Amino acid sequence: MHRNNKVFWLLGLLLIQISLLLSACGDDAIPKPRAYFRIDIPEHEYISFDTNYPYSFEYADYSILSNAQRENHPYWLNIDYPDFKARIYLSYNHIEGNVQQMLEDAHELAYKHIAVANDIQQDLIINPERKVYGMIYQIKGVKVASPINFFVTDSLQHFVRGSLYFSMTPQNDSLKPVIEGIEKDIRHLLKSFQWKEIEN
Repeated sequence: MHRNNKVFWLLGLLLIQISLLLSACGDDAIPKPRAYFRIDIPEHEYISFDTNYPYSFEYADYSILSNAQRENHPYWLNIDYPDFKARIYLSYNHIEGNVQQMLEDAHELAYKHIAVANDIQQDLIINPERKVYGMIYQIKGVKVASPINFFVTDSLQHFVRGSLYFSMTPQNDSLKPVIEGIEKDIRHLLKSFQWKEIEN
């Protein structure tokens, strides 16, 4: 009799544990998606870059301009976004009968990301009044190193190519608000872009 009580007690304890486990399960647990910190682009205005360079444009006042310090390339520029570890590289070259090669190089440099890109969208830049013609490439993909590339030219003398890079491992899903914010700045830069005669 004593042994039967012990068995009943063990069975009762086991049933209680099972019922507690079953009541705790409820719906299947769904893992939360990986979250990223919210990144906000600051309120900003645009400043005119108008010096002795053969081009001028307007850039966001929360970015910093610096000469790229490249030998034989005095008109190359960097546009830095220190808060976001981002940089737009601007290279300028004078056309010497090689505009077709420059166009092909700009296209190839944008499309070198095709292996990791989901999509590459192209938008034409056409401003006949200022003789500014070109293309902006939006390169989509989580692991894309340079999500925005562009070039502008007057097809006779001037050629500028630009590319946006981040000094970190690309995670463009988390950087999406920053990329979109800098893209707006780039589009403003290109809309305000104009060529100038070089002062000797």
